[in-house]
Amino acid sequence: MLSASQTILNWCVLVIAAALLGHLVHRFTGYPRMLGYTLVGLVGGWLGFGDLLWPLQGSTLLLLEVAVGVSLLLAASQLSLPWLLRQPWLILQSLGESLLTLALVGGVLRVLGWDWSVALAVGVVSMAASPAVLLRIADDLRASGAVTDRSLLLATISTLLALLGALVLTVVFMPVAAAAGGGLQFSSAGLGSLLLSVLFTLLWAALLTAAFWPVLRWQSSRSDTTALYLLAAMVAVCLLAQQWGGSVALAFMVAGLLLRNLSPRPLVWPQAFQAANAMLNLLMFVLVASMAAQVGLSLALISVVASAVLARLVAKFSAILLLGNGTAIGWRRQWPVACGQIALSGVALLMVSALVQQWSVFNLGVAQQLAAIALPMIALCEVLGVLLAASALWRSGDAHRGVGRAALQRGEKRHDS
Repeated sequence: MLSASQTILNWCVLVIAAALLGHLVHRFTGYPRMLGYTLVGLVGGWLGFGDLLWPLQGSTLLLLEVAVGVSLLLAASQLSLPWLLRQPWLILQSLGESLLTLALVGGVLRVLGWDWSVALAVGVVSMAASPAVLLRIADDLRASGAVTDRSLLLATISTLLALLGALVLTVVFMPVAAAAGGGLQFSSAGLGSLLLSVLFTLLWAALLTAAFWPVLRWQSSRSDTTALYLLAAMVAVCLLAQQWGGSVALAFMVAGLLLRNLSPRPLVWPQAFQAANAMLNLLMFVLVASMAAQVGLSLALISVVASAVLARLVAKFSAILLLGNGTAIGWRRQWPVACGQIALSGVALLMVSALVQQWSVFNLGVAQQLAAIALPMIALCEVLGVLLAASALWRSGDAHRGVGRAALQRGEKRHDS
């Protein structure tokens, strides 16, 4: 175990390297900075930097919850429920791609011989997308338009469904010991725990909404102190959830929905709060990649992870393309939207960590198998999702096409100018 000072020094080195490489990647290729952050995190994890404990706990867990929470809050605060309820094809498309992903990823793992509990858990995690990744891509590429908005909308809904599924899987079901045949066992006592978790989740969402509501309605509340107030309220909710229970990520999403749909006017987020989100995202992407890189990979495990990722790609693309009729953006814009659903990041890591922590008590082997598949899958989907989503936004016209030195030599406007 590294000393506290050595751990801090290692993380300072990682953050410096991530910031520099992220800038270079964005400057010379045009791709989002988070691609550099992820690469630095992977290298840091392989070299043993960071001294991260698994499952996540303590300050590491708190940092990831706040980083994920800010992005989920911002993404959910853009979702209008009255408008969504008037879009049946869009609801069907979102439900279809989430359920098909769950079925196809879980089915592939079962065919490959993995336990029901592992297959179902990986399938639930695969349902999610990453609103944080899409928000950062849109910011780095200055993307805006129908494809960007629809990608963020579907990612938010699928993440909400995945968080609900993970909460049920964590509280209500438990893996059976291998000596008893494996699989999942339904716990009737877990229904009471599930109800309690839902009530606590709604309580934290209500508290956060009550703390944010009066501040965000002030047109003058754009100062740095307001941003600090918002972050302090989020940290307090995270600490309360760790002590009393409930899904903090789900609470942030519900709070964002409440703020958006109770407010008669658009929310005014302080600029410093947006800047804090960018800094927290840097730490989050490095943390996710560092944790994923600590898994010992074998040739057999690599093939399993690749099969799960391929099944997830097929499911999301198939459902979005097949159910795109009537969603008001046309067939040609469905595949860029599907590309935006590939990335996984911090919210998926939170779900895996919660499942592993809960299931380790009942069956340590199953918990280790879940982490061995899910963590590399998250890292691979993060890199692949960034590349696909950025390319799709360029192709769809939502983002500027000037990339790298070639655009500079042709005299085009730079993407970062």
